[in-house]
Amino acid sequence: MPKKDFKNNPALAFIGTQEEEPAAEPQQEPTPEPAPEKKPRRQKQEFWRVCLNLRPEYKEFVSDEAWKARKNVTEYFNDLVAADIAAKQK
Repeated sequence: MPKKDFKNNPALAFIGTQEEEPAAEPQQEPTPEPAPEKKPRRQKQEFWRVCLNLRPEYKEFVSDEAWKARKNVTEYFNDLVAADIAAKQK
């Protein structure tokens, strides 16, 4: 079986050939920009992760109190534990 030749196919006449395309002019490479200064990384703190299952009726209270204190729920619970520790040390 002979190899198919698509060069002289009239149905593909609208597709240009590589010979018709002008040669691309070499472009100057852009000068590299200086790398932005990297911020020093914070030291990674270690945390104890816990899966906490609260009763559904506490969800709204905890969310509201954390929002009033302008903290996320994790910070709110950390502050509750810290306050409990301070109260027990007196």
